[in-house]
Amino acid sequence: MLDKLYITPKQWMHILRWCLYSLLFLAAMMLQTVVFGNRTLLGAHPNFVPVVIVCVCLREGPERGGLFALICSLVWCLSGIDYGTVSLAVLTVLPVLCAVLTRTFVTNRYFFSLLVCLATLFAEQGVIFFLRWFFGDLELSRFLTDLLPCVLVSTLSHPLIYPIVKRVEKIGDSYEPI
Repeated sequence: MLDKLYITPKQWMHILRWCLYSLLFLAAMMLQTVVFGNRTLLGAHPNFVPVVIVCVCLREGPERGGLFALICSLVWCLSGIDYGTVSLAVLTVLPVLCAVLTRTFVTNRYFFSLLVCLATLFAEQGVIFFLRWFFGDLELSRFLTDLLPCVLVSTLSHPLIYPIVKRVEKIGDSYEPI
């Protein structure tokens, strides 16, 4: 019975890979909420969680990366952020669609990942901004002063996160083709 519970060294390396991805997500979440919760970076509140989710989803593919995006988006939604359901939907659907595009049309390149991060950040923050404007929480004039700096400052974290994700992806053997 116990011989069936044996974990091979290859499986341990895959477990290590996903634990490191989870620690990166947790570090981004803590940095965003604890360190930059009341402070700004270059005059804007950065948003690191979508960058981590998009980078991992693009590097791991639509199946495994999509599951990671769904779980992390759900954890992010349940952490109590404003408009968490919007973040759950956008941070799950958009990275998975872009990962499918990456696998079929584009080779997995840095600049494509940067563009996808920028698009995901703009889509998530844009939908949240327009919902807040629709419900009367914001003025439309704050689009240029709040939303665009937040997206641009958050995109600045991509050159730091992408190489980490690229290195973690190399841990263990690649998965078997489906």
